[in-house]
Amino acid sequence: MINKDTLIFGSFSENPGNNGTLFFNNKFAENNVNAIYKSFYATDIKQSFLAAKTIGFGGFAVSMPFKFEVVKLVDEIDEQVKNIGAANTILFKKDKSYAFNTDYLAAKTYLENLDINDLTILGNGGFSKAIQYACKILKINFKLITRENWDILEDHSENYIFNATPVDVQREKLIDGRPHTETGKKLAILQAEEQYQIYSELFSKN
Repeated sequence: MINKDTLIFGSFSENPGNNGTLFFNNKFAENNVNAIYKSFYATDIKQSFLAAKTIGFGGFAVSMPFKFEVVKLVDEIDEQVKNIGAANTILFKKDKSYAFNTDYLAAKTYLENLDINDLTILGNGGFSKAIQYACKILKINFKLITRENWDILEDHSENYIFNATPVDVQREKLIDGRPHTETGKKLAILQAEEQYQIYSELFSKN
């Protein structure tokens, strides 16, 4: 039952979906946590951040194009966010805000299971930065293809290709990270599990 003590979590995106809402609300119910989660449409992450802080959110997730900008709004960032330069998870705790990145953990888990040495990454946005960081941890050699050098994509057919863009790409060895794809949904669950652990700092003692 929702009451005055119910914790509020959510996500801010220019293209909100239901994956996070379903995952977290089911998780809260399974663990008997007095909390709710909702996805929100947003175009101004600063205003969304201030609104969440004012209302008393426990935390929230962000997707592109907000993963770089939100880092500038928080009080503290962890070491991984410093290295990546982007965040996808915000926690409010004891009047302070903290930024984390769980995208790289999802990418790391996924790539570990492939047992590969080389990877071509499409895009250089916040999600791509997390994949790059995961590759560095796993010692996977990676190459970037962006708008500036998209024409060389044909030359990388021998590599696994990780699509970290919204562009539709057809390849045999394709890891399609877009949210609506089967792989994208797997990655979303992996990173959401990590987010839940971060958020649990607020209710594990309740």
